[in-house]
Amino acid sequence: MQNAKLNNSQSSILNKEPMAKSDIKTMAGKKKRVALALSSGGPRGFAYIGALEVLAERGYEVSAIAGTSIGALVGGVYAAGHLAEFKTWLLSLDTRKVFSLVDWSLSMSHLVKGEKIIEAIKEVVPDVKIEDMSLPFSAIATDLYTGEEVVFDKGDLFSAIRASMSIPSLFKPVQYGNTVLIDGHSSNCLPLNRVKRTKGDILVGFDTNYFDVEAIRATVANAQKITADYQELQEAKDAEIKALSTTIKGDENTSFWRKLVALGAVHYEAMREVRTFREENVDTLPEIDWDRNYYAIIDRTFSIMNQHNSRLMVEVCKPDILVQMPFDSYGDMADYALAKEIIDNGRKLMAEALDRYETRPRKWWQR
Repeated sequence: MQNAKLNNSQSSILNKEPMAKSDIKTMAGKKKRVALALSSGGPRGFAYIGALEVLAERGYEVSAIAGTSIGALVGGVYAAGHLAEFKTWLLSLDTRKVFSLVDWSLSMSHLVKGEKIIEAIKEVVPDVKIEDMSLPFSAIATDLYTGEEVVFDKGDLFSAIRASMSIPSLFKPVQYGNTVLIDGHSSNCLPLNRVKRTKGDILVGFDTNYFDVEAIRATVANAQKITADYQELQEAKDAEIKALSTTIKGDENTSFWRKLVALGAVHYEAMREVRTFREENVDTLPEIDWDRNYYAIIDRTFSIMNQHNSRLMVEVCKPDILVQMPFDSYGDMADYALAKEIIDNGRKLMAEALDRYETRPRKWWQR
């Protein structure tokens, strides 16, 4: 599979040419070298752009990248030396433009062909061969037949990226020789073990499939409480109106029209209170109806598997720095139009992770 070539004329932080393989040794002692692994994660993966910016600003030199799905896309674009152009293009996308890049399919095996988005990106980032890029790069896909992990470290860049991004049932699988490839998250969601290491480098993983269990439990409990409070308020107001209706019915000294006006005023005020409570509390609740239909359940199940996949990889191949973005922070199709917000979050998360790393307690020989 094939790939996109490095832009030697770029001089900004984002377009700064990645370190040549022959120069890696000469950088020792001058900049802290980072072997970077980027997970799958849909629109949350735009956070990697902000993370890469912060790494450069803080004096860290990315010496190699491995990525899965959106991690393969952002990592590959960076390794090709075109992250600045890609970021500019992303920031130009609104919801309408995002949906215009979806080439729907009537196939029984997928909903989206996935060709339109790749072609649009290639207009911004030229295709090159992975082995010709200055930065060692690997993209992860999965063999649908055998379940094996497929690592692309040579060939066309965008062929590798497209295979790595073939989300099952959503994007069309990629025919590869005698087999078919799907998204790499099925076999290696956070490829810490596939990034090329050099002596003295720092292994950094950015995982956007993190389940913040305590936050999820708190969110669910809060939603259940607010829903119960809303129902209780509705019942209380209904009872109040019924009680008033019964009272004024037996009042023979008040005219029909006065009774009607009094009942109408109480009813209006009750409905106003209920509506205000709903708008301020119920309508602002995050969507947590993950069991609403079979697709929602399957989607959530995939996400749970990704989270466990990433967590196990962290145990097997412990990174020096682990950056985590909660899975539930972004994920809808419309969130692809929130690039600036997600990039800014990526900057914040990476900066916090570097602060923790740089201020960690160290032995005297590590200083």
